[in-house]
Amino acid sequence: MHFVIAALVAALCPPQQLPSAKLAPGEVLSFKLDVVGADVGTFEVRTEPPPSLEKRAAVQLTSRAKTNAFMATNVGRYEVYAVSLIAGDFTPVRYREDIDENEVHRGVEMVFPPEAGKLAVKATKNGDPEPFTLETDADARDMISTLYLLRFVRVNQPVCLDVFAARKMWKVTGKIGAKETIDTPVGRFASLRFDGEAVRADDPAIKRMAVMWVTDDARRLPLAGIAEVRGKTIRAQLMSAPGMRRAARK
Repeated sequence: MHFVIAALVAALCPPQQLPSAKLAPGEVLSFKLDVVGADVGTFEVRTEPPPSLEKRAAVQLTSRAKTNAFMATNVGRYEVYAVSLIAGDFTPVRYREDIDENEVHRGVEMVFPPEAGKLAVKATKNGDPEPFTLETDADARDMISTLYLLRFVRVNQPVCLDVFAARKMWKVTGKIGAKETIDTPVGRFASLRFDGEAVRADDPAIKRMAVMWVTDDARRLPLAGIAEVRGKTIRAQLMSAPGMRRAARK
């Protein structure tokens, strides 16, 4: 029954107008992560040239998130490294993710697009294979490429995407539109706000909210974001980016 409901929701999605991949290699964005004001870790994403063998890819996106020393010592160590390859039309090509949680290592790898409504996931746990497949639409994509896509969608354009995250498919809907001036650790910025919701495809009762602010200019730098992760509300705040201080208002 859950898959029937998910299919009905998917049918309501309008065709998505994807931006062209206008990301130049060399952009590095660094964020701090906090829960209720307490620092818990860092997150970094960067654009790089794709491997020469990946003929379909135009840009390689890499990301690393990890807990800080205090959290690792007193609560638990958690580190994620991910690589996403996207084509010139912003469609995903390949995604790989490695997660270390204390002594457990998990990895996943997948190639896009899905075939016949199924996304094949090569997965491992501590080196042992545990592959699985997920029901999804042809426009499925990974979370890292979704972050960059949301930066550049048109104002007030409805977003409806199937997104792979935490070994599940999620239906992400929302739009970017509200204009706000926000204060950040590195200055005050004119921004656009994305308000969204993620619904798990195999259990629509599980929902997560997401809010993101980007600069109201051509670069659309992601300034801050709030999302529910593992039952906690995590906030990410941009701490450094090329030319960031020039964009801040006095």
